[in-house]
Amino acid sequence: MKSTRLTFPGVRDWYHQGWLMPWMVLVAALMVTYMVWRGEQQNVMKDLQIDFDFRVRETQSRIYDRMTAYEQILRGARALFMASGNVTQQEFRSYFDSLHLEENYPGSQGIGFAPVVSPARKDTHIAAMRAAGFSGYAVKPAGGGDIYAPVSYIEPLTGNNRQSIGYDLFSDPVRRAALERARDTGKAVNSGKLLLPQDVNEDIRIQSGFVMFLPVYRNGAPLATVAERRANIIGWVYAPFRMVDLMTGILGEIATEIDIEIHDGEDITNKTMMYDPDVSGAGGNPHAIFRNTGRVEIGARPWTVVIVSLPGFEAQADSKKPNWVAFIGVQMSLLLTILAWLLVQGRARAVQAAEDINRELTERKRAEEGLRLAATVVKTVEEAVMVTDRDNLIVAVNPAFTAITGYADGDVIGKTPRILASGRHTKEFYKELWDTLLATGSWHGEIWDRRKGGDIYIKWLSIKLVRDEEGKITHHVAVFADITDRKAAEERMKHLAHHDVLTDLPNRTLFADRLQQGLTQAKRDKSHLALMFIDLDRFKPVNDTYGHAVGDLLLKEVAKRLQNCVRKADTVSRIGGDEFVVLLPSIEAGQDAMLVARKMLQVIDEPFELAGHNLHISGSIGIAVYPDHGRDERTLTQCADIAMYYAKSGGRNNVRLYQPDMRDISQ
Repeated sequence: MKSTRLTFPGVRDWYHQGWLMPWMVLVAALMVTYMVWRGEQQNVMKDLQIDFDFRVRETQSRIYDRMTAYEQILRGARALFMASGNVTQQEFRSYFDSLHLEENYPGSQGIGFAPVVSPARKDTHIAAMRAAGFSGYAVKPAGGGDIYAPVSYIEPLTGNNRQSIGYDLFSDPVRRAALERARDTGKAVNSGKLLLPQDVNEDIRIQSGFVMFLPVYRNGAPLATVAERRANIIGWVYAPFRMVDLMTGILGEIATEIDIEIHDGEDITNKTMMYDPDVSGAGGNPHAIFRNTGRVEIGARPWTVVIVSLPGFEAQADSKKPNWVAFIGVQMSLLLTILAWLLVQGRARAVQAAEDINRELTERKRAEEGLRLAATVVKTVEEAVMVTDRDNLIVAVNPAFTAITGYADGDVIGKTPRILASGRHTKEFYKELWDTLLATGSWHGEIWDRRKGGDIYIKWLSIKLVRDEEGKITHHVAVFADITDRKAAEERMKHLAHHDVLTDLPNRTLFADRLQQGLTQAKRDKSHLALMFIDLDRFKPVNDTYGHAVGDLLLKEVAKRLQNCVRKADTVSRIGGDEFVVLLPSIEAGQDAMLVARKMLQVIDEPFELAGHNLHISGSIGIAVYPDHGRDERTLTQCADIAMYYAKSGGRNNVRLYQPDMRDISQ
């Protein structure tokens, strides 16, 4: 019986004729092409994911940094009210104008102050506000309460802000809860989502906002416990914010390619939504490719920040690149198939063609790496970017680098970053920088550099190492931003927190610190120290007759004359109204202070030519000497104050040195 076998004569003939191998090569090449195409698609999405993550971190960082800056501004305002016993509307306006908030930190609706007013002091408070120029002032809404917190200061005092004068913040449960939490903790507190009083006729969703509160306590009062903080609260400084205006000032162009939502608290609902510029609803577009949900702590209250990609951002994906890979792969597959057929036919030129293909693929890979590096540099347009090779020679910079430093790319390519050095940093500083960079792979901090024109500026610099697959360093990437203006604004705020806004003399806080230092030095050296209280005579009639503007000019001129009477080591301070104090940290005896006091009376008694008016005032001075009249700040202050009242009661334009038989006649 014959056996039967299934045979495929066509396949056997193809194998013997050499046709099967080219088809196998074609199938294998197409499979490789598919894998390369799929891998390239994944690389494109990975690059876009890195860019999206960078924008998320930058968005969260901008929000946190801006709100931290606003909190620092509120701390400066708090120092103003704690340092001065009575801040006038003009002094508060001068402080606000000096901050230049609209240029440096846009987004806030203003800065205000609400004092604590008990029901017993309500009528007195209303009378004082009307006397200050707010005719028809009243605490609103009307009604009784155990305590009031009416808005008494607000700048800029224009438009809707003026309407909030007199509004009782304690009348609203949300604001009251935030005020009480700030009072009890001593920290800045975010009220949470609410509708600002001046926005009552506007769309609540578009105009959602919040208020940041910071408590103000009596200067020098104990604040260690909640009970002490409640007993010594005198009011709150605050700043209202509209979310649309605030986020526009913070985010700028970064929000054009990503959708940013901000929710009050940790829930993501339409009820908690505070900011949603494209009105897409809670959670954003559900079909977005990229999505991130993060938390930011603002004023002891969490914000949930939802960020999703927009079509404009997703369109940055280089979709043509995988298609080109597929197109080239198919072409190469066909070419390899032809070469395989030629090889089967014994054509030697197939080897040469394969070498040409390999060389072309290698050159294309190098070109793609160069394009990827250039694309990374071009994408970062907000800050300056500088890329150096493993020898620290500059190989690429972006347009922002030229805008900040003044150097074009042709000026720096091939040179080291030392061309930017300011000369302000030591060798030890740079050694520590490089040690940290090599040990951790990154370094960031403040550094002084020099522009091409020679100007010195300060910048925030971040450096990262780039390594290859073997761990070897290939590049250094530096990203930096010019922070000169921001640092200058911070220094100005620090100065305002310790100096009188009107006269620029040290305020009560700074004077108390210098007095304590002087007492410590006097105790160590066993020397004498003098404290002088100065009260201007006949100053109130000047204010009543010529107005507060002339009165302010007079106070400034008195401050200059007093400073000209003392040494550089001495301190002249204005502690409020027409009252000044002087510290003489090193004297031989009380008579030395008497000589200085008589000189001050003489210069105060001289006429003042101000604003076309010839003004005459005088002064009354009381002096206390350490250790004769006291060994601590409190005792010396009481003695100098008593002596000053004796000088005033003795006919004014007089000076008295404290004597043990003097009693307190100020009551």
